[in-house]
Amino acid sequence: MANIYDINNFCSELLEAVRYEDIALNGIQVSNDGEIKKIGFAVDAVVDTINEAAHQHCQLLITHHGIFWGKPEAIDGSHGMRVKSLIRNNMGLISYHIPLDASDICGNNIEMCRLLGLTDLQPFGRFKGSYVGYAGQTQNAVTIDDVYRMLDFGRSQQHTYLGFGKNKIRRIAVVSGGAGHDIYSAVNHGCDLFITGECSHELYHYAKESGINGLFLGHYWTETFGVKSLSNEIKKQFPDIETVFIDMPTGL
Repeated sequence: MANIYDINNFCSELLEAVRYEDIALNGIQVSNDGEIKKIGFAVDAVVDTINEAAHQHCQLLITHHGIFWGKPEAIDGSHGMRVKSLIRNNMGLISYHIPLDASDICGNNIEMCRLLGLTDLQPFGRFKGSYVGYAGQTQNAVTIDDVYRMLDFGRSQQHTYLGFGKNKIRRIAVVSGGAGHDIYSAVNHGCDLFITGECSHELYHYAKESGINGLFLGHYWTETFGVKSLSNEIKKQFPDIETVFIDMPTGL
């Protein structure tokens, strides 16, 4: 059986974590004792996911959003509750932020590009000097309904669609999470559709005046892909370890 350091070393190398400057602490955020028999995967390291992982007998939680974001923080309030829950349950926490957005093996964005069948992928969407997303071409022109179907996203789910561009879509840019500002680059790259998580008020008229489609599927939802894909990679490397995805959607 592996321990938390074995798991983290594998993740760090797979995601090429040293390549990226980040606002988050990537890697082990809270250590634990003993062997890892079961790992919970989640988008957010919050009390609900920590407690659910403990309920499902996990010894380790791997998330996209951890609990340390580049500055000292008192072990108090909500932050303290999360730390206490991890320690009380002897649960380790490993988190990878930008590396799990940007990875071309199991990142949030590459997984969405695969579902969309995009080819001729080009790096897109810079964060602290690194590209984290992709822009590419569909094999044939698609409609927005095709996009929903390929991503397996129900139109009844909470989201925002600004349909100000072409009905027949060929070039798509994808950046997971809170990357609404990258719509400006999507216009400059001649994209028909820009996909990200969060929208903001000022983007409405820009999209309309620029004639681009913007699809904002939620910060949470667009960042479920990476941890799920990483779970599969860990299962290949450590076949004796059980894995589970802990879904705690926020609708945002």
